[in-house]
Amino acid sequence: MKKILTVLLLIASTIIYGQEEKNTFTKAESKITEIKYSLNSIKELEDIDWKELKAFFDTNKPTDKIALSFELDLQESKNNIKSAITISGETKNIDSLIIRAKKGVLSIIKISKNYQNK
Repeated sequence: MKKILTVLLLIASTIIYGQEEKNTFTKAESKITEIKYSLNSIKELEDIDWKELKAFFDTNKPTDKIALSFELDLQESKNNIKSAITISGETKNIDSLIIRAKKGVLSIIKISKNYQNK
């Protein structure tokens, strides 16, 4: 009888102890360091939503390095035109990076329109 009681107490104590698992949750951090647009038409390049682009980097720290890349590949053009631009800097300078990216994208559009098949 003592053995059965001892075994039952031992089993009960291990089951109870096994259920006392401490759950520690850590907040997951994510950051976006690069966004790349690879496009096949000038129209797609003209339709980039710049406000949405800025929202991608909201979770980053101000000192995180980020890069914005834009690539245009006009495979159906007469000369198979490919253009690309990459702008990089810190997250705290996102507004100036977007302004520089807009200027670069506009120059890609301007150059590519001359070589696009009509």
